[in-house]
Amino acid sequence: RGTGRVNLEEARAVVVEVVRRLKDPSFADDQRSLGVVTFNGEQQRLIENLLDQQRRSLPELEQFFDPARWHEPVFVKNLENVQGDERDIVIFSVAVGPDHTGRVTATVSSLNKQGGHRRLHVAITRARREMIVFASLRPEQIDLSRTKARGVRDFKHFLEYAQRGARALA
Repeated sequence: RGTGRVNLEEARAVVVEVVRRLKDPSFADDQRSLGVVTFNGEQQRLIENLLDQQRRSLPELEQFFDPARWHEPVFVKNLENVQGDERDIVIFSVAVGPDHTGRVTATVSSLNKQGGHRRLHVAITRARREMIVFASLRPEQIDLSRTKARGVRDFKHFLEYAQRGARALA
């Protein structure tokens, strides 16, 4: 976790994955769509800025961002403004992680607030076919004794599922 509620390393990894997917000929051949969801607006803007740099240097990507040229253009949105948008592939950038000392904050974006579990639900149900989770935070680093928020509890269980698959449900 860096300052300003962003995770630069994670954002860079997300952009590498977006570019890799868009450059794959099967993405266009199969008429796929892609979106990026972040926990907060700061991480959203960081990813948008990094993607803009890639778009300037790789003009072949531009069609996937243009609604006049692609059926469902790439989006980068945060928890608060993604409702109603779906894509075949969604990349979820958590941004929250341990700081340089290894300490994890008990506050996980807006999940601590009333209804935080609904915000999480909106974010993780945007993918039609595939969701890829980018996180520096591991589920075992979330201490549920430090919060009563249902959103944080659900997020921990979501990360367990993302990490271990169906085995985590048992």
